[in-house]
Amino acid sequence: MPSNRPRKRVDTSRSKSFDFNIVDPLADWINKKVEIDEKLSPTTLRKTIWVMFLILVYIFFQHNFDHLLRKLYKTERQVNEHRAAYISYKSRYMNASKQSEVEKKLENRGFDKSKTPPIKIIANVMVP
Repeated sequence: MPSNRPRKRVDTSRSKSFDFNIVDPLADWINKKVEIDEKLSPTTLRKTIWVMFLILVYIFFQHNFDHLLRKLYKTERQVNEHRAAYISYKSRYMNASKQSEVEKKLENRGFDKSKTPPIKIIANVMVP
């Protein structure tokens, strides 16, 4: 039968997965180089590095977003140009395919308008 036992205490002061600490020596080095009245604590340096990282991520995404917008505007302009060209070609085609326009073109080649109307062909189809 299981019994209630207290849990083992976990040492939270040091991480077992990442034992290498670069912030403390970096804070000491900055304190030696800058020579300011107050010491720069490692926690402040960690927060500063985190904020700088977030700023870099923000700049990266803003740059990509601006690039995407420029690309989108360029593509939209091209689509509008293609749409205008399509409409003008379609208009020319519709005008050229009218019966009166076709007759004019054929008269220039020596064809005349038919004097007799067309004959209707009626087929009796038996559907089973």
